Amino acid sequence: MTNNLHAKHGPSSLKNKEICPHWENRPGSSAAADEGTMMHEAAETGRLVGLNPEQIAQVRECLDAVDQMQSEIPGCIRYPELQVDVCGLTFGTADVVLIGTKTATVIDYKMGRVPVDDAEINLQGWAYALGAFDLFGVDSVKVVFLQPRCDLRTEHTFTRSADYDRMRDRVAAVIEKAEDPKSPYNPHPDNCQYCGAKALCPALTAKAMMVVEKLPERLELPKVMDPLQIAEPEQMALALRLAPVLIDWAEAVKAHALEMVRSGQEIPGYELKHRSGRRVIKELSSVWDIVHAEFDLPLEQFLPACSISVTSLENAVKSVQERGQGAKAIRKLNQLLTAEGLCTTDPEISYLAKER
Repeated sequence: MTNNLHAKHGPSSLKNKEICPHWENRPGSSAAADEGTMMHEAAETGRLVGLNPEQIAQVRECLDAVDQMQSEIPGCIRYPELQVDVCGLTFGTADVVLIGTKTATVIDYKMGRVPVDDAEINLQGWAYALGAFDLFGVDSVKVVFLQPRCDLRTEHTFTRSADYDRMRDRVAAVIEKAEDPKSPYNPHPDNCQYCGAKALCPALTAKAMMVVEKLPERLELPKVMDPLQIAEPEQMALALRLAPVLIDWAEAVKAHALEMVRSGQEIPGYELKHRSGRRVIKELSSVWDIVHAEFDLPLEQFLPACSISVTSLENAVKSVQERGQGAKAIRKLNQLLTAEGLCTTDPEISYLAKER
């Protein structure tokens, strides 16, 4: 099973921390991350239940590739989801490790839509290779990245004699700088985008202040720009006034850039892309008629796939009441649904709003 422990400087973060030693993983999750986790688990266990056809095809492509590589290694021993120690510096979990006679093949699945660095220079792959060198005492390690959605497979073979020392030194240097609070910050558009520490980054704050200096409306700035260091309520009020200005500026930049590209201009490093709009089910009763008649889906399985807007339901109930009785009917509806446990309320959300 997948090990849920994560190293402070895990292999997957080494590239980001080499660019900026203060880079941190973002807390929480995302739809893309959750999908990647689900597909990795499917590849690990071989159970494809719950995946859509496109996801199943990607996972099967990875599994077929691993089976092929294993068949080409005499006496191969296969280790799925193997945690390796990286020279005592960090640790990580390789998706698959294949062991032959004095050789190892480390395989990592990349289920995203953006290609990763080539195996020859990929720091995550370097870390896994170092772990395999130490754990199995092999002479060579092949690192393979399978990227089915990008239709890519990159691989490179490292040898203990030619590569081990330089690989260890580079990984050690990255981690040493990441451990040093005095290491310089290095803002980078792509790197900062995925950094969990950007809200507190002094380098980004400095760049934001350069933007504020050029804005038409001159705002009084707080004395301290690190959000965690603002202790005086009056100073926090200034920061709260500044925050939406920067957000509005960023949104205006993105909107105008989109118009420029649509009008035929090219912006270096960016391209116009499209994604499908949100699909919406209408006429629920007609949908039920189709799925029940054509696919023999029972009602008890259909209903959990449906969702109800409480506000829309209240409006529907109100619309069939006599004049002046709508509010009373809505109160009764909510009382009945709450009493039966059919309508629950999420925890209260707290936020600050400007006084009027």
